[in-house]
Amino acid sequence: MTEAIKLAAVGIICAVIIVLVRQMRPEFAPFVQAGGVIVITVMLAEYLRIILEKSTEIFENFEIFDAAYLSLLVKVLGIAIITKIGADICADNGNAALQSGVELAGKVLILAMCLPLIETVVELAGGLLK
Repeated sequence: MTEAIKLAAVGIICAVIIVLVRQMRPEFAPFVQAGGVIVITVMLAEYLRIILEKSTEIFENFEIFDAAYLSLLVKVLGIAIITKIGADICADNGNAALQSGVELAGKVLILAMCLPLIETVVELAGGLLK
């Protein structure tokens, strides 16, 4: 609970600083925003480590899952996070078209990365139907 309060406080403080910076030096606002995202990400690093360790443990306990699936999951999550942050920055700067382009690019990349997994699922389903 306290971590959520800390994260929310960092976000609110960063938002206030961005508003002040936009009034005085608007060209620096995106850098302050990126700095806020980095601070929040660093604050979450320990939780991300715990999630990765637990996920690895889960995948190791089930022989049916390959370790490559965990790697794929982490990569897809990374793409989703990076895409969301990039799209939000575009939206904050008033570039709705660029925001849509970044979101579409992220979705296409995720789909492309998941094609081998989709192929495996289709093969498994085909094998069950035989």
